Amino acid sequence: MRLRSIKKYTAFTKGGILSGFAYKFSAFGWLLGDIISLFILYFLWTAIYKNATSDIINGMTFKEMVSYLIYARIATTLVFSSASFWIIGEDIYEGGISISLIRPLNYRNQLLAISFGNFISALILMFIPLMIVSSILLHFTVGLTVPSLLTIILFFISAVFSFIIADCLNFLIGELVLFTNAMFGLMLIKNITMSFLSGSLLPSSFFPNWLNTALKFLPFQSMVEKPIMILMNKLSVTETLVAIAIQILWVIILNMCCTL
Repeated sequence: MRLRSIKKYTAFTKGGILSGFAYKFSAFGWLLGDIISLFILYFLWTAIYKNATSDIINGMTFKEMVSYLIYARIATTLVFSSASFWIIGEDIYEGGISISLIRPLNYRNQLLAISFGNFISALILMFIPLMIVSSILLHFTVGLTVPSLLTIILFFISAVFSFIIADCLNFLIGELVLFTNAMFGLMLIKNITMSFLSGSLLPSSFFPNWLNTALKFLPFQSMVEKPIMILMNKLSVTETLVAIAIQILWVIILNMCCTL
């Protein structure tokens, strides 16, 4: 989109930000729940590694596993902040989809702009507080150092592309509501599938070889696992650039699918 065209959608982004802050007290409730879940993850995997026969499980030490899962839990607050699925579903149920489609502004871009506003509000209300808490927790429990500024910048670049990939998938799956009228069922399938295959629940080293092979040709690993690997300094500079390039490729492919 050209700069003039982008400016047309800034109002939708502002609306997305305001909508996120309108429910800030609910966000604080989710934030508290996420903080508790971080501690639960730590104690759960502490028990698992204490009872394991080896210090390394599926190629990951206790420090790496705890860091990965905690960072993944935090990253999902950004990656899965897209509102496109819900907006499409509501527009279809309420009959507003026809009005939205005849507007002079592109419907897909409207939803992306709103979701980006949600991304910004999630960054402020959820991601930053959780990252501060997790950094303190990981520093005093496993001695993890704070990532360098360059690593953080590369992570955020990757996280933005991850968010766009997730938003495209939300949009494409949301369109199925028009044919199935099963918004809640689709939401459950979408959330479970995306959470599992993206690596937000477990790293791909725990998956069988056939699934890891299949995931190389799908966008899911680019959503959570790759950004986390960048944040944990598990990828070299070349591998990081390749991972981001693959994300850009998926953004282009999925956006083309969204405009069909």
